[in-house]
Amino acid sequence: MYNRVREDERAYKLMYKTFELSLSKPTNSQIVSTILADEDCDRDQSENNFYFLDRVEDVIFTFLKRNELEYEKYNNFENKCECECDYDCECKINDFIIPAFHNLAFKFEHYLNDDSLINHILEEYNKEERERFLSRNLLGIFNLMLYKGLAYLAFEHGFYEVSCWHHEVAIMIYGSAVANERFNPSDYIESELSIRNKKASDARWQPHREKRAKRKKQYLEIMKERGFSTYTDTATYIKQHIHTGSTPSFNTVCRLLSEADKGGFS
Repeated sequence: MYNRVREDERAYKLMYKTFELSLSKPTNSQIVSTILADEDCDRDQSENNFYFLDRVEDVIFTFLKRNELEYEKYNNFENKCECECDYDCECKINDFIIPAFHNLAFKFEHYLNDDSLINHILEEYNKEERERFLSRNLLGIFNLMLYKGLAYLAFEHGFYEVSCWHHEVAIMIYGSAVANERFNPSDYIESELSIRNKKASDARWQPHREKRAKRKKQYLEIMKERGFSTYTDTATYIKQHIHTGSTPSFNTVCRLLSEADKGGFS
């Protein structure tokens, strides 16, 4: 039993370190080599590339430190997370946390939209180097480093799925930057949040849909078994003998009968 516990602890530590290591990708060396085309640079330019990336990291680190996660302020609590996980998952806390991370990314976009941030960092370089940097995808580098930072931030707080999600965005930014293709992380996030919210909505409404489909089948069977020729006669019987309360209403019963009779059981 003791050995089993030790094996589980070791497996957990290895998994934890592997997770943490994956968040470092792409590494600064990979970013410099690809996006900043380091192989085409001389020694001084190569040193400038790494120094530039260090400055971007400092900016991101400072921004994330100064802007604390405000969970309640940016969460409207409207979406009640529903999931189908058969284990002690993080779905509910993720649904609560993601808006705070989304707000951080959105807030940083305002800094990027103002060229003063990039120009401030480039002030340390001569004209030729500034022009060389400006010919590269600096916006992609800032976004990439931001989402790597957000992934680490989520990891440090123990929000592991949220961390994976932001690291996925970072990888997509990196891939698009290397391929010199346009990728808007905000649009991607809005799309992913929309999908997440739709899944939550579908999960909430699924029991209602199943109940409605069951009633349609029941009402149609009553109509056929009792030999009623109209929906109104069937609905009258149902309201008098089956569902005698205020809900469903007489009109609702008629509508469900009509839909079921036409093959609509959803």
